[in-house]
Amino acid sequence: MFLVASCNMLPMLIFDKRLVGHATAICRFVARQYDLAGKTDLASLHIDSVVDTIHDIRYIIAEFYYEKDEKYKAKKRAAAEKTLPPILESLDQDVKKNDGYFRDGTLSWADLTFVALLDYFNFMYKSNLIENYENLKLLEKRVLRLPTIRDWFERRPVSEY
Repeated sequence: MFLVASCNMLPMLIFDKRLVGHATAICRFVARQYDLAGKTDLASLHIDSVVDTIHDIRYIIAEFYYEKDEKYKAKKRAAAEKTLPPILESLDQDVKKNDGYFRDGTLSWADLTFVALLDYFNFMYKSNLIENYENLKLLEKRVLRLPTIRDWFERRPVSEY
């Protein structure tokens, strides 16, 4: 049996009688199973890079959100407010260049990751992070209109997060 050392943390995936941890690795694996990881190695690299950028956004926001010291929290928030716009602008332009998605005009796990984390980002940021980014807003709408995702959003449990 293949066992990843940190499997005592969630999420975990059991596949082919093997237990694997680490959310991003699991997402990447599942994306490949459903043709959401790119048709070429270069496309996969681009999609993975976008996902890493999305996680960078999460780290930037979490750094000030979870800070207990109000003085440092304000400084970290100010830094985030300078750091995030160029990142979001770059992602917005990526979507524009790729016909409404992050790569090749087709749905990828980067698109799903971005939309899946957006509510969490907005919750921590205390405002709409993509308010000024038309292409990212269109991407969000496009993903949320997918029938299985739309159905899930309509029936998902209510959470304060």
